[in-house]
Amino acid sequence: MRKFASLTLAALLAAAPAAAFAEDAVGDWVGKVKVPAGVELTIAAHIQKDAAGKLIGFSESPDQTVTQLPMTDIAATPDALSFAIPMVNARYAGKWDPAARAWAGVLTQAGLDMPLSLARGVAPPRPVVAGLDGDWAGVLAAPQGDLRLRLHVKTGADGTLALFESPDQSPMKLVAFLTHEGDAVKIELKGVGGFEGRLSPDGQTLEGQWKQMGGALPLTLKKSSLP
Repeated sequence: MRKFASLTLAALLAAAPAAAFAEDAVGDWVGKVKVPAGVELTIAAHIQKDAAGKLIGFSESPDQTVTQLPMTDIAATPDALSFAIPMVNARYAGKWDPAARAWAGVLTQAGLDMPLSLARGVAPPRPVVAGLDGDWAGVLAAPQGDLRLRLHVKTGADGTLALFESPDQSPMKLVAFLTHEGDAVKIELKGVGGFEGRLSPDGQTLEGQWKQMGGALPLTLKKSSLP
């Protein structure tokens, strides 16, 4: 009788639907999406349940901003996940891929469909870039008029975070990626443009060029006591 029971249990397990071995959507998810400019951006999604058992969460694009983007309409089954990100007018829909152990889907924004696979995990920590901590400010003589530019750099336990802003254009602070080798410094805004120049011997001035859309303009950034 024991042998028969074991065989029956094995048969039941073999006949169980594949969805039973799929994934719970609750947790941290991360992946890369390639935008039309050809740049790869990290996308992270964080999903949990509230006291009533409803799925709630927020998404991040840590290569662009530190703002948390609330998600709505989160729907999950053992083999499908979808959600909306109203702040950026985007939606995601994916199916569970057991071989890749990831949600394989599409992020749709502004009418564009961009493949995005989300696997368990969080965005990697930022690298440490020494010698640039502080607030920097300058004015770019752009064709449409002078534009104030600001850069805020702070190194902590999670690496070096650099936030770039152009207050004459937008209140939003964008994440910048820094490179500092010798006196050479690069500031990159993914999908936008960036700065290439030299750090003065006293560490108080960055002098070089702002490059964007194939053009270049001179730019000097100086250490500043910004509010």
